[in-house]
Amino acid sequence: MAKLAAIGESAADVVRIPGIAEPFPLALPSEIVALRERALLLQQQGCPGTPDIPLADARAWTGREDGEDWLIWRARRCAERLRALQVEVEPGERLVGKPFFRSPSSDEAEELARTQPVLAEIPPYPGGDSGHFHPDWRKLLRLGIGGILAEISDYASRPGLDEEQKTFYEACRLSMEGLSAFLGRIAEACTAMASQDEADAARWNDLAAMCARLSSEPPATFHEAMQLLFACQIALWFAEDHGLTSPGRLDQVLGPYYEADLREGRITPREAFELLCCLLIQQNRILWPGSAVAAMVGGRDRQGNDVTNDLTYLTLAARQATRLVYPTVGLAWHTETPDELMQYAMRMLATGVGDPGLFNDEVITLGLRDHGVSVEDSYDYMNSTCVEIKVCGASHMWVTAPYFNLPGSLLKVLGSVAEAAAPEPADFSQFQDLVRQDLSETIRNAAEGLHRTWQERGRTGCFPLASCVISDCLERGRDFDRGGARYNWVENSFVGLANLVDGLLAVRQLVFEERELTLRQFHEILQANYAGNEGLRQRIINGLPHYGNDDADIDALATEWAEFLIATTEALTVGLHRYVPGFFCWVMHERLGSETPATPDGRLAGLPLADGAGGSQGRERCGPTAAVLSSTKWSHRPVLGGLVHNIKFSDSLLRDDEGLRGARQVLETYLERGGFEIQVNVVDKETLLDAQAHPEKYQDLLVRVAGYSDYFVHLNRNMQDEVIARTEHDL
Repeated sequence: MAKLAAIGESAADVVRIPGIAEPFPLALPSEIVALRERALLLQQQGCPGTPDIPLADARAWTGREDGEDWLIWRARRCAERLRALQVEVEPGERLVGKPFFRSPSSDEAEELARTQPVLAEIPPYPGGDSGHFHPDWRKLLRLGIGGILAEISDYASRPGLDEEQKTFYEACRLSMEGLSAFLGRIAEACTAMASQDEADAARWNDLAAMCARLSSEPPATFHEAMQLLFACQIALWFAEDHGLTSPGRLDQVLGPYYEADLREGRITPREAFELLCCLLIQQNRILWPGSAVAAMVGGRDRQGNDVTNDLTYLTLAARQATRLVYPTVGLAWHTETPDELMQYAMRMLATGVGDPGLFNDEVITLGLRDHGVSVEDSYDYMNSTCVEIKVCGASHMWVTAPYFNLPGSLLKVLGSVAEAAAPEPADFSQFQDLVRQDLSETIRNAAEGLHRTWQERGRTGCFPLASCVISDCLERGRDFDRGGARYNWVENSFVGLANLVDGLLAVRQLVFEERELTLRQFHEILQANYAGNEGLRQRIINGLPHYGNDDADIDALATEWAEFLIATTEALTVGLHRYVPGFFCWVMHERLGSETPATPDGRLAGLPLADGAGGSQGRERCGPTAAVLSSTKWSHRPVLGGLVHNIKFSDSLLRDDEGLRGARQVLETYLERGGFEIQVNVVDKETLLDAQAHPEKYQDLLVRVAGYSDYFVHLNRNMQDEVIARTEHDL
């Protein structure tokens, strides 16, 4: 394994934080470095699983009474999982409660085999998103578990409740009592660890006392607030299947506790930084590479005021110091974002860590208000994992449902015309109409299927624990899956916009304007993957305009299609709200691309599609400013399903102040023009090629993919080549 030089071993690993007089070293204590190394090693090895959970499910299902309400069963299942889930504690931990991932013992393996018929009796989960989840951390920390139980009791005692409401409150009580018992079990694990780790027994006993107290009382300190947040994250994740629960907007949620501790002399910035590092490291012990989980800093409070504080910088510094795949840290940018914060962000990006991604607070808040979100709530949003937007603590929103392959529809229509299954279009306008018809039908069918799933979730879904920490479930007496949340909608995502518009332009010019090819001939060339027609492919790549170069003609075509996809989505209803569009791809540009034949834009079969809402990889040839001008010629305000613009800067560019200023100007041009989110890779092509050849030397090399970060060496070869192929901008 490569030596972990990222952990504070050079002068570059000392940062300056506004408000902290002395230079701030990123070097971490040896016990935290050991936790970081352990997390990286386990991510390389993979996760064996948690046998406790299926065994708990079987016990909960067989323990039903005749006529038991579905909500009560779901609550008992949650509580049973929290009673059964084994907790692993390790030397050096300051935040505890992570599950013990392991293979089943021989006895457990036999029991698991016996329980398969029981598990098969449980009605299958109806589908839809439950993993991307953001609870109301402020409420949890303000009231604590005991306070929420008291709130449940108060609501349950109201006169005039119907039977479903009474059952709902009973289910919530059972779930929260399960969470309380889970904190008690974490306390027991710490007490047991104190007898094994005698040199650190005092700290383990302190952690045990803290967790025991948090089982009923709200946190009083920064450390306690972080511990309750992490324990509840684990409970939601593993006991109720919210498998991507976000730690959230850490500077806002934890800021009051940090400031109070600082005033009372209970904490120093260095101690807070190390606790934040521990929280970030622990995210890598509960989720394995290839997915995403996110935190966010900056932005505005519920009254619209800038929130930048010490924790904004300390969270960013913790991300620099830990340098693991999770979590990505986004910065919510707005016009009043402090200059020194942007300067810090640029210096951080220059290190190659890939963070922060810059989210446009101005655009996102207005987009949320367009969907009926209150002004106060619109400031309090979160990228659920990659760049999809959710209202913090008040929303039931499904994301990436589904990903749509845009050039796939173009190819389908081209094939239908070539095979006489669709009428021959008289002109390019009619050809575009055929593609629109296909996409409209595809989007409508998806929406109808999702609507059915949404309705089924109300019958055989339901999440009592989540309902305790999402407004307004308790107030309404309704489960999260039965309309209890304040905001409810479904978001999709369109993949390959640049391939679609570049391909349409090629069809327009080669078939309808120059009449060099017929649609059938073009279809046959694509089916043959351009075999024998490499000259044509190179002319398409090098001789035709491409989206991403500030070309008025093709950018107008991209705008026309983006607006069509947005309007088509928003004309449909899923669940309780209109369908919400998005334009990002996570890893789906590679997955969809791997099964997509050659496309009219010159892309060969099996290669990844475009990696975001900007131009295709390698086609942005007029510089970074032209690239961001193209992608901001259409409104990003409606695309709360997420939109990403990937940009790759030469590492030599960001080595001096002049280069940093130039790169910042590009990023802020994008944001000021209404760009939704932009993220930066700063790693040279030679390094990436060497990492392909010698992966053992680059085990913790991070790259931005398409809305999330991943270890470069964990990506498949197709995806690695896609990252390498991106245009590397200099100024």
